[in-house]
Amino acid sequence: MEKTNEMNETNEKEQKKEFLKRVEIRTMQKDITKLRKIETEKEKERIMGLQPKKVKWQPKETPKKIKEKIKKHKKDLTETLIPKPLPKKLFPLKKILPRVIFVLIILCVSGFVFWLITIKNAPDKELITPEIIPLIEEETEEEVILPKEEIIEEEEEEEEPEMPKTPTVPLINERILDWGSHIPATPRTIDTIIVHSVYNALGGDVHSLEKVIEEFKIYGVAAHYLITRDGVLYRTALDEAIAYHAGDSEMPDGRRDVNNFSIGIELVNTKTESPTESQYQSLTQLVKHLQEQYNIPSENIIGHKDIAPERKTDPWNFDWEYFRSLI
Repeated sequence: MEKTNEMNETNEKEQKKEFLKRVEIRTMQKDITKLRKIETEKEKERIMGLQPKKVKWQPKETPKKIKEKIKKHKKDLTETLIPKPLPKKLFPLKKILPRVIFVLIILCVSGFVFWLITIKNAPDKELITPEIIPLIEEETEEEVILPKEEIIEEEEEEEEPEMPKTPTVPLINERILDWGSHIPATPRTIDTIIVHSVYNALGGDVHSLEKVIEEFKIYGVAAHYLITRDGVLYRTALDEAIAYHAGDSEMPDGRRDVNNFSIGIELVNTKTESPTESQYQSLTQLVKHLQEQYNIPSENIIGHKDIAPERKTDPWNFDWEYFRSLI
């Protein structure tokens, strides 16, 4: 019984809502019709209130004025239809002659001025008479001839000192990775370079660049630069970015968080191989360039094993004495 009562109540409510909607729709329709009637009445009043415009009376033109207009019209037609005579073209010689005459006048005037300045005002040259000739010969014979060694020494002293050679900027191939580094909020100071070694441990060619980069992606790490076996240099992270290459490490002076102030360079070689000569040359060029750019001291160019001796042993088979002699 309770359910039936509830059903009846809901039905009554719905019927009331529908009834109210219908009433609202009817009232809206009535309002719209009223508005339309009001607008039509206003439009009728506006149309009835309109008055025809008064046309001003203009006197007709006299025959004299009509004749004057016709004469003017004929003149305009003759001016437009009959072309004006073109200006006569000058013969080419008539154009050229005045120009040539003008140039000749300028040359004559300039030659005369030059003669006045140089030749007329120049001092008279001394004539060489037969009495003066033997005196000239005696003066030429008395000239002192210096030995060759003294001449060479004078020439060496006159040579300008050689300017110090600026280190050449290495050729860097851009290969910026989307992982393994981030740009800090504030600019960082760079005063350290860390040298690493890396090889492909995923299988296949141990020197494969693509496999090494794939290995970096797996571990979410990256260095700033990478040098292949043939000495090709790649930039894998921007210098201003903090790259994840050093890990948990500590500098000899006690500073930690080495990634924050260092640049990492990876050399592609296995634990049983040494870096190639082309790798050494590319590394020296890059290090010199970075030292100049960031004023990095030589004692801060170290290996990965120097900052993490318990965990790392790279760079493998690296000749530090030879590298120090190159830089």
